[in-house]
Amino acid sequence: VRWSDIGGMEEVKLALKQAVEWPLRHPEAFSRLGITPPKGVLLYGPPGCSKTMIAKALANESQLNFLSIK
Repeated sequence: VRWSDIGGMEEVKLALKQAVEWPLRHPEAFSRLGITPPKGVLLYGPPGCSKTMIAKALANESQLNFLSIK
């Protein structure tokens, strides 16, 4: 799953990129500016609102592992 597979939700995608992708790709910039990235992200909402799909896209684009547990 990639970001292009998720239609709309541009604000959510940008917020997740800023919270997860940017600190992983540019750690020197965060340390230089004295910014500490968030320790985690909580996705919440009713069933069927694409929480898992967004998490899968985020993991794929950030080159991280994703384990879905039910």
